[in-house]
Amino acid sequence: MVIVVALLAGFSAALALGLFEGGDDLNAPGPSSVAREATKGENEVAERDREQGEGNPASGEPALPRTEDDPQGLEPGPSGPAPASDDEVAAARAARAYVEAIDGRNGRTLCEAFEPAANEPHERLDVPEERGSCSASFEASFGFEGGDGQPVWSSSEMTQDVSAQIEGDQARVVATVFTEYSDVREPTIEDDIIYLANVTDRWLVVQPSATLYRAVGIADIPLEAFEPPG
Repeated sequence: MVIVVALLAGFSAALALGLFEGGDDLNAPGPSSVAREATKGENEVAERDREQGEGNPASGEPALPRTEDDPQGLEPGPSGPAPASDDEVAAARAARAYVEAIDGRNGRTLCEAFEPAANEPHERLDVPEERGSCSASFEASFGFEGGDGQPVWSSSEMTQDVSAQIEGDQARVVATVFTEYSDVREPTIEDDIIYLANVTDRWLVVQPSATLYRAVGIADIPLEAFEPPG
């Protein structure tokens, strides 16, 4: 049974989607960041598996295959259709690389995923284990055990459920992320919002998302993590 993620994340994510300005597509209803209720989620996965004969990425089974019609192996995301244009696909790939860097506890790759204007992201988060550099600070802080009863992060995986919306050189990727904790039995499933900017033809993360806050043991995620960058 999947644990319901904190209501604060859901409220904040919903607010963020209303604040992101742009065309009609960008103002379309967005995701609820509240995790799917377990039974519903399991039924949906089972139904999809029966229809498509595919595995469940969240449970460690094979992800959706790349096909001629769907070369990225992507499913429609929580706030819209699967990425289709070159920019949408590139932004979704950048978001996935960012989550993979978190999951792999790779501080250098994670820090390089941020645009220079984001400044030192480890300072922005006020990570619990400061080591003097962005990469070292994150690597020391991943899975931080604060001893305050908060879940201790273990891993995060971005599933195939992802959507990307582009406005000029800005992107908003909404992806379903499966997170496990080392000190609790049940994982969580949450729709994460990742904002990116196109810098010299490369999509880079603008600000830390909820997944990164959880990975370093920060339970009180600020509203700005869900809001479009100012």
